[in-house]
Amino acid sequence: MTASRSSFRLSGHSMTFDLRCHALRGDLADVALAGKTFAPHYAEATLRECAPSFLAMYDKPDGNQISELLAGEAFGLLDIAGGWAWGYSIHDHYVGYVRADALVMPSGQKQTTAKSDPVDAASLFLDMPYVWGGRGGAGIDCSGLVQRGFAAASIAVPRDSDMQLAEVGDMLADDIPLQRGDLIFFPGHVGMMVGSEKLLHATRHHGKTVIEPLADVAARVSAIYPQAVAVRKRLSI
Repeated sequence: MTASRSSFRLSGHSMTFDLRCHALRGDLADVALAGKTFAPHYAEATLRECAPSFLAMYDKPDGNQISELLAGEAFGLLDIAGGWAWGYSIHDHYVGYVRADALVMPSGQKQTTAKSDPVDAASLFLDMPYVWGGRGGAGIDCSGLVQRGFAAASIAVPRDSDMQLAEVGDMLADDIPLQRGDLIFFPGHVGMMVGSEKLLHATRHHGKTVIEPLADVAARVSAIYPQAVAVRKRLSI
């Protein structure tokens, strides 16, 4: 499962890796990173599947929840120790630890989704409790809601709001009217427009997923971050 360090030689410029989506730790790394960074050992991921209806993913064993696997979703397993599996979710390559006994061999059955409107899909989570790291199992967070909404339209977006801001959609000028499905980014937060004036988002402020006027959200954010400017982006669907 692991490869010797002597098998790889590094050359060229050093690279910076986001450990949320690059499986790299002090003793082990994904073999896909071989030749790009040094690790004492490299491992090739083996596929496993989430058996329960949802499974929390943590930043370290018994640490803080950072995401969730949902029933049937695939996990790239790199290491098991002390009952914890380390690897990444296949759908967004998010790295973390899950309980090893909740993973099973892949069933071989492909999950199929009827392609639907992202806002309609995200609206199914209205009133679901806000849970940091949730994707619709025990609860859901703001970026998880956006990810699940666009997944229903067969559009893959990254896990966290800063990743979504950096990688998803095109910037909208302030004079372009907002429309259904546009994304609005605030510091550490993201929501989805249901029309030109209201925002659908999972928010700690209300403790759940709600639809409310964008102007109300902007006013709350401005009270905390006076210099904050909302960033508006649009995806082509």
